[in-house]
Amino acid sequence: MVPIPDTTHNVSPPLAGSPEPSAVEVRAELERILASRCFEQATRSSNFLRFVVEQTLAGQGERLKGYTIAIEVFGRPPDFDAQSDPLVRVEAGRLRRRLTEYYADEGRDDPVRIELPRGRYFAACSYHSRDGATQPSAAVLLGPMPAEVSDEPESARNRRLWRRVRAVLVVAVLLAGFTVVVLQQFDVGRVAPELPAPRAIAVKAGAKPPIVVTTFEDFGGGADLTELGATITEEILLLLDGPDIFVVATEVGGASSQTPAGAAYLLTGSVRETGGVVRITARLVRADTGTQIWSAAFDEPRDALRAPADQRRVARRIAAVAEPYGPIFDAELERVRALSADALTTRDCELKYYDYRRVLTAARRSEALACFELATVREPESAEAWAGLSLLVTDRFGYAYADPAEAAPLDRPREAARKAMDIDGDNLHANLALANVQFFSGADFREVAERVLRTWPENGESQAFLGAMFIVTGETARGRALVERAIESTPKPPSGYHASGAVAALREERFDDALAAALRIDSPDWALGQLVLAATAALAGRTDLAARARSRMLELDPNVEKSLPEVLRRWRVEPVLAEQLQRGLAAAADQK
Repeated sequence: MVPIPDTTHNVSPPLAGSPEPSAVEVRAELERILASRCFEQATRSSNFLRFVVEQTLAGQGERLKGYTIAIEVFGRPPDFDAQSDPLVRVEAGRLRRRLTEYYADEGRDDPVRIELPRGRYFAACSYHSRDGATQPSAAVLLGPMPAEVSDEPESARNRRLWRRVRAVLVVAVLLAGFTVVVLQQFDVGRVAPELPAPRAIAVKAGAKPPIVVTTFEDFGGGADLTELGATITEEILLLLDGPDIFVVATEVGGASSQTPAGAAYLLTGSVRETGGVVRITARLVRADTGTQIWSAAFDEPRDALRAPADQRRVARRIAAVAEPYGPIFDAELERVRALSADALTTRDCELKYYDYRRVLTAARRSEALACFELATVREPESAEAWAGLSLLVTDRFGYAYADPAEAAPLDRPREAARKAMDIDGDNLHANLALANVQFFSGADFREVAERVLRTWPENGESQAFLGAMFIVTGETARGRALVERAIESTPKPPSGYHASGAVAALREERFDDALAAALRIDSPDWALGQLVLAATAALAGRTDLAARARSRMLELDPNVEKSLPEVLRRWRVEPVLAEQLQRGLAAAADQK
């Protein structure tokens, strides 16, 4: 693809094999884009796109710079500094994402594609074949995230490396900022450990639960255990580096640890060796009560722990305490349930969202939705609030909680997802919300899905969320692998994860495995969960279980069997899997 020359006067159709569209075709495509639902309320992106297209057609595309765009499109003053102000880079990222969404849905059959290449500001166009051979890639269209400073592309490996470096730098800053004056403790014969200042913890943490992580202590029995304990601690800190928790590192050892004021949780641990086997223990203490709410021990061969991958594997199992559905989630949810609606923060709404995902009932969905609706009013610039709103309103469509007569039920969640992405394209839930709307609207969700999996390669929530989409649309093996990884890394996998595993096994005609997974669905008030259990039990020959599950399903939704074809259509269930589900449910009905 190259910048388009000005061929305004050449209005005849291009010859077969013509390498690029004419200016007439490009302008026609531009008008289709700007008239779409995706761009109708995006004034800044629309103005940006029109400007770069017209400048490119005038032969000025290669000379377009961020300064010119800031002045001409966004009305910035002549002293605008394009190097220090990321305005144009941020808006370019938003424009690329809107183009991706447009071509995944409304523009999927357009004969021409308009792209804004990464790191450049000219319009590049190409013809689009019906088989999608020239469809723009996610690497070209999605572009750098708003938080990135550079316009240059980065590999997933470099992105992960930067996240590691950033995490270490954050820990270093915290250690420097939070260390208090050393207190002499002559009665115990040593200097007391330095602890983070309580006020600093409270101020920096905001709405996130502050967790203090201590260095895992060497309890002896082998060489180099001190280094191993420090390595495990470092890996835990890196894995905890995320938006949902505020992490403080200290040099306090596990056995002598004191919980500093201002912390919510204290994570401590130790390492010891006996007979060539290293035991790594970890415990999580609730700071306000001193109550231990979680502990675990891991026995590993000493030689195995010499490999960084195995050290990280153990650290990941420990860091899972901060994952959704882990012990910190349970403790925080208990706190949130005691709050009034007016006292809830956006972070509290996120906990309610996870609580809904655990059971998938209409009542929990409505409670979480009300929380996010209020959050978008209180914090209109919160990407998390708009993303949560989008996810929950889309579920109203997917799980048939909405009025079936409602016109355009996906318009509202689509706009909320776009709002979230415009605010912060580097937000996990914003990306999942966009993929979710694309999935249920019948658009191509895969480009956004691939971006999520590259950017958050170890996130269990995104693996399960997107894995389910891959399973039902026919990419069974890939989807099953993602869901299995999510289940393995999640302390208490919610029902939806097991339902996806059951459906994947059902598609592969592993009926006993399908039933085993379905029996782990712990949501007795989720009609679709009971449907999966009924179908898998019937095909596995457990007619008693099938009859009970079908009976419960009909109690929850008497019309589910009649509406099953519509449910399968909404969920884009591929034909072979759809036939298996229908056959299984019919067999369950025969047992009544």
